[in-house]
Amino acid sequence: MVSFLQQARQASEQNNDPLQTNSLLIQAAETLYLEQQYVKSINLLKVLVPELTDQAQLSKAYLALAEAYFAHANSHASLCEELLAQVNSQFVSASRLATLKSSLLLYTHDWLNAAKELMNTDLVEAEKSQKIWQALAHLSLADLEKARWKHNDLLPWIQLAIIVQQHGLMPNTLRQEITLWQNQNLGHKLQTDLPESVKKAMQITPISAKKIAVLLPLTGRLSSQGNVLKDGFLAAYLNNPKINEQPSSQAVNEQLTTKVEQSPLTVRFFDSADKTAEQLNALVADYDVVVGPLLKEKIQGLADILPVDKVMLALNRIDQPAIEQSNSSSPSPTKEHYFFSLAPEDEAQQLAEFIRHKQLKRPIIFASNNSVTERMAAAFVKKWQEIPNSITPDITIFKDNKEMRRQVAEMLDVEQSKTRIKQIEYLSNVEVTGQERNRRDIDAIVVFANPEETALLNPIIEASLSSFAEISLSVFASSRSYSQIQTTGSLRDLRNLTFSDMPLLLPDHQWPDLTGQINQLWPQRKDSLLRLFAMGYDAYNFIPQLRQLRNQPQLSTQGLTGKISVVAGEIKRELPFAKIGRNRVQPLEMD
Repeated sequence: MVSFLQQARQASEQNNDPLQTNSLLIQAAETLYLEQQYVKSINLLKVLVPELTDQAQLSKAYLALAEAYFAHANSHASLCEELLAQVNSQFVSASRLATLKSSLLLYTHDWLNAAKELMNTDLVEAEKSQKIWQALAHLSLADLEKARWKHNDLLPWIQLAIIVQQHGLMPNTLRQEITLWQNQNLGHKLQTDLPESVKKAMQITPISAKKIAVLLPLTGRLSSQGNVLKDGFLAAYLNNPKINEQPSSQAVNEQLTTKVEQSPLTVRFFDSADKTAEQLNALVADYDVVVGPLLKEKIQGLADILPVDKVMLALNRIDQPAIEQSNSSSPSPTKEHYFFSLAPEDEAQQLAEFIRHKQLKRPIIFASNNSVTERMAAAFVKKWQEIPNSITPDITIFKDNKEMRRQVAEMLDVEQSKTRIKQIEYLSNVEVTGQERNRRDIDAIVVFANPEETALLNPIIEASLSSFAEISLSVFASSRSYSQIQTTGSLRDLRNLTFSDMPLLLPDHQWPDLTGQINQLWPQRKDSLLRLFAMGYDAYNFIPQLRQLRNQPQLSTQGLTGKISVVAGEIKRELPFAKIGRNRVQPLEMD
């Protein structure tokens, strides 16, 4: 770098040649970048760029500046895109340009276009192939099916990704399909060097439980939650066609309160209330799969001492470092632990992603004054702030109905609008007919409240919005704002509300027979308990697939609680959305 600067100085002093001098300075900046001195490279180019007039040099300088900015902090992605827009591709290295573009696209999760740009880089073929695979592996099956007809150059990777998506949960079928794909793609780099995750998926042996111990608080203060989880688990067991062909509701009713021990699978329930981790460990000594416990401290205690040969599906979540440690990829034997939770924070974060995908940029939040909804509001904001250049949403916490009404008016600037109307009346000394106007710098309202509070809040928001607005503000909520027990009046109060919930509690789902059984057996069961029933039901059904899901985080399976995937041992749920229209709830098609 010093050499280039010295040469630039000499060229300037001796030859008075600006083109040569500027070319050497650009090379100096590029050398600083390669030496990872990004700030110095940026500073040099920021001084140099305004002096450049040659289009080729300008393009090279803008590319070098974009590279340095992105390497210094990928939060500069938007600035880098602006700089690249000024680069004429005929004057710069095609490979360098493609490398930076692919990095920017990967950062913004534009997986397909990132894969296309990677094709134009000069990476070693093996590394290029793996990077393309890693990008395309993020796509959904629907997106892959669309891409296969439009991107012939990416077809081998796309075809393999489709095979993994379709058969990843069935290792035997997966091996057969991949062998067929390899025979059809002889000589391709991906055919001779399969991704490690795919190789592992072909070798995985699914969990084959023989004896399952379920640890739940069946007595004490959490007995209602524990028993409804038990009911859900047993319902899934009894509805499993391999054990019992679609039992009648009467058969389910007779057996749900008993211990089930049928060959080849044994399920036994243990009351975890008032038992230590050591006592629970002794109880499950003869079982190969442990489901539960429910309390975080008991999960942590049991996870620490449970033998390595036992699979644990905990019905809650513990600290992330503990989860990652229990699912380490090190060659030594590790404990196979999974963590299944209905954490409200997860739903709030998904809501933030949903609103972002709607291309809305300035939401505000109304939350009731309790620990759960305030945690949800904080989780929403944290997720929203991951968006580059995002504006932190304003949060309003209300304690009661009176405060709710006042704070809505203040947050939407309706009170200020009324004040301005009164000021005009005073100054003009005539009566003014005016319509209050709400603020224009927001495009979405997020509500974290229970159904009763939301039914009061939604009409207040609607009444506070100006009829002069060019676009209407959308109101979004979580499952906490909706209950299946809705009257025509309460649905009217929730009109136009968009919310998320688990599939079982939304109309037109794929389990009408199960819903019929539930309604016959527990007609008065609350929504919160129905969600726990669904959790217990899914916990049983997921066991044979957990290992495959963990190995391939892009895979998913549909359950009562949502579309399920596994990341680092933690079960992730993707919830569907619905919108309340006139007297009915309409599920939304998800992209």
